[in-house]
Amino acid sequence: MAKILTGDEIASIMGECRADGEDLGYTAGPEAFHKMPQQLGHGYGRAIQLRPGLWLQVMDVQKFATHVYHIQHSDTMPMVLSFYLSGGTRVSNNSFKQTEEEIAGKSYLYCLPNTEEIEEYPAKQRIRIVKVHILPELISTFSDRLQELPTNIKNAMECPEQASFYYRNQITPPQQHILQQLLQWPYQGITRQFYLEGKVLELLALYFDQILTKPIFQSKKLASKEIDRIYQARDILIQTMANPPSLPELAKQVQINERKLKQGFHEVFDNTVFGYLHDHRMEQAQMLLQTGQLNIQETARLVGYASRSSFVVAFKKKFQLTPSQYLKSVN
Repeated sequence: MAKILTGDEIASIMGECRADGEDLGYTAGPEAFHKMPQQLGHGYGRAIQLRPGLWLQVMDVQKFATHVYHIQHSDTMPMVLSFYLSGGTRVSNNSFKQTEEEIAGKSYLYCLPNTEEIEEYPAKQRIRIVKVHILPELISTFSDRLQELPTNIKNAMECPEQASFYYRNQITPPQQHILQQLLQWPYQGITRQFYLEGKVLELLALYFDQILTKPIFQSKKLASKEIDRIYQARDILIQTMANPPSLPELAKQVQINERKLKQGFHEVFDNTVFGYLHDHRMEQAQMLLQTGQLNIQETARLVGYASRSSFVVAFKKKFQLTPSQYLKSVN
């Protein structure tokens, strides 16, 4: 079972790392950059204010332990639009009937002022998220056609402190293209500021077009006990990535039947059981290659591939690059 750290414990560890002289990033003008302390994991978080009421946030981390944060949303909470590129987060809010699992390939739009929330970031997953924070009243400055928006989003702009919504959608190919541009901007200084704000507004335009042209997807609900067992199964797959149990063995370990296990993975993670494992293996392989600490054969073995050729085929299918080509692109 992975170790669990609370927000207070994490803050204490980060304070000790700073006191020991570890470089954990900087704040400069509208931008803050924070590195994950070596004691806690790998990766970084970056937040940039693009204009008053509009922020861009990027997170790319892998944590050694499960991190759990308790959050109190204020009555002036911005609307948050999150795009998950890899990994996931478990979210509980006192306005939810049940816990939500935010997963890769999905976007989440929410505004939940005056609520309490618990966010759980699992250990050993590469979590990449792009978030846009925008004050509801700022959107009204872009257009006088707010009546075209869904009712509860329109209401949030008219009375932000009473907003209450949480939507899930699929990340579309055009959105994915903009997200990659936001992660790999080619400019610096004021040019970068203009570029990023333009891309964020384009991303917002694509999202609002998406929700106006098709209904926003609302997830079905599983029983709380079943959800817990699906999470347990997920954790077992991650911990035994190199030699995972069979489907019947996994179902037996979490005390659920195979049909419910498969149904639960489709509902919670929008994937098959071993489709989820495959995606996790590829994400871990990508991160291992990026660090440069292991060669291709060693990486293949660590994520569960005895055959280098099978690993190369799987990696290319996932990322459209062979491992060798990927290594050249990051060096």
